[in-house]
Amino acid sequence: MTIRTDHLPYLQAAVAELEDVGLTVLGHAVTGRPPAVRTAVVTLAPPESGPYADEDEDIELAWDESYGWVLRLPAEAGMSDWFMGEDLVPGPARMARWADMVLSHPGLTPSRDNGPQRLPESDDDAFEARLSAYATS
Repeated sequence: MTIRTDHLPYLQAAVAELEDVGLTVLGHAVTGRPPAVRTAVVTLAPPESGPYADEDEDIELAWDESYGWVLRLPAEAGMSDWFMGEDLVPGPARMARWADMVLSHPGLTPSRDNGPQRLPESDDDAFEARLSAYATS
């Protein structure tokens, strides 16, 4: 049986990179810990410029072990989920650049809702190794 890695160090690395690209992080939380489905949420202030600059609500950036990163963005009919979709555990710097691009120029970065998926109860040593790398860095 695979040992399930705590994802808090990965979230902390992601938050640091979001701040490095100039996004304002208002808060973050790990919302699931092993053996539950691992999830996390980062709350971002609306950016200073771009199509989401005038939003009244904060922006939510969420991660889970099944679908990876998703930005929950205001839309005419409520909220719209914008999936990174390339990788379940992308490097934090890559994820931060993606989030910044979506918030600045959403037309240049399509939502990839057909991206990688995994069952959270899967024994996946490679996935666990990628998460555990952040615990030791």
